[in-house]
Amino acid sequence: MASTALRLLSIGQPLRDTRHAAVVFWLGLFTCTAQASDDLYRTEFWPKIEVYYHVEERSRLLFTAAATRATEATAQGSVVSFQDAQLSANFDYTLAPIMRKDVPQAEWSKNRLLWARLGFEYGSSLSSGADSFRSYTGIAELNTRMPVGDDIWLTNRLRVDFRYINGEPSQRYRVRIGATGAAVAFDHPYAPYADLETLYDTRYAQWSRLVLKSGFETPMAESWRVEPYIALQFNKPDEVVRRVLGIGLTLKAYLP
Repeated sequence: MASTALRLLSIGQPLRDTRHAAVVFWLGLFTCTAQASDDLYRTEFWPKIEVYYHVEERSRLLFTAAATRATEATAQGSVVSFQDAQLSANFDYTLAPIMRKDVPQAEWSKNRLLWARLGFEYGSSLSSGADSFRSYTGIAELNTRMPVGDDIWLTNRLRVDFRYINGEPSQRYRVRIGATGAAVAFDHPYAPYADLETLYDTRYAQWSRLVLKSGFETPMAESWRVEPYIALQFNKPDEVVRRVLGIGLTLKAYLP
């Protein structure tokens, strides 16, 4: 099904900006999910809060809280509940700004060509059972941005997760490529984006996940932003491909 979405992205004239790319991207996601069988497909809601704290010109701190809300089977039937949660603390460091000096604080990462992140994440399931877990993850990632037009950037992220899940060590190697832009609708600015990420998990000794994601980020106030998005996740830890349609909503706060 991933190839279906990728083929849709290559139809017709080359896409000139990320607004057109996002429309085609979303069509590809819904095409894939429409073909999935019920037992191999599920829908989840991914709420998240991100708080950024400015340290100095080249560095900042990031604190996050995230959860997964989905349908869970119980003895009384199916119920919708929060299934897991994650908390993280991160340190970002970058080269000096490469564009204007008057870019708003919320645009910190958009004013850099290269920046790195080191972090730690704690995760836990919110219910007991065979699938319950507790995880501790060290995070190391490198992000790059390349301008390809006045309002379009190509983005790339390389990330390694050093994980301990229920006491068992493992690593995940993640590669993400995408594009983001700048646009205005009803006199309100927003930044649409689309990206693709693939993930290698040492627990399965294979590339076990592919994620197609599209959304946009828009300011609500000087120091607040909101990012709704949709993602189609293909998981293949064994011979069967399972699909997850994620509806995400991230609230971002930027402290001085």
